[in-house]
Amino acid sequence: MGVKSQGYHGVRFTYDPGRAAVWREVCRYLQPYVHAEEALLELGAGYGEFTRFIHAREKWALDLNAELTAYWQPGVRPLVQSALDPLPLKPGSIGTVLASNFFEHFTIAEGEAILAEVRRVIEPGGRLIVVQPNFRLEPRRYFDDYTHKTMFTDAGFRDFLCTLGWKIVRVEPRFLPFSMSSKLPKFGWLVALYLALPFRPFAGQFLLVAEAPQGTA
Repeated sequence: MGVKSQGYHGVRFTYDPGRAAVWREVCRYLQPYVHAEEALLELGAGYGEFTRFIHAREKWALDLNAELTAYWQPGVRPLVQSALDPLPLKPGSIGTVLASNFFEHFTIAEGEAILAEVRRVIEPGGRLIVVQPNFRLEPRRYFDDYTHKTMFTDAGFRDFLCTLGWKIVRVEPRFLPFSMSSKLPKFGWLVALYLALPFRPFAGQFLLVAEAPQGTA
């Protein structure tokens, strides 16, 4: 099992089994925002760590790279397509949408189009969970990833969602370190301790949770 191509995932974002311990604790932290009896969709699912550890009645995972589906857990429903294409999901059928390290790869206009489609498939009051590199905290490394198109800060992304009618539930400007590719140890207990800190050193990503607008898009 593995990504064969030497494209983005083969060079910039190679598979690291050590990330599983990190995502297990991140999912425990985020689970209160994910209703286990509802369906969930992850945008830009990558190696599928989030859908592996989060609890939901039904799990959909979207990614453009078909080779990554080899890492996904049985039972996860794959959507191999661009996030800019219409989703083959019924209106109001999803309870929670997660996007981790995702929106910075699109322009503002593209992000708005993606959020419009998310709004169509998410139920009224459904939750959008965004984990995102924070340009305010890591301006020097933000564009080390050559596929980044848009600079987002916690405040900027919050305002972006507000203009589209989303209700902000929670914002944590300092959530996780900028990258999980470092050589720092990835022990589960250490991640749990880190997430329990009132101030998180080395954080370079923010967390934002929002609720979908009521009514039609």
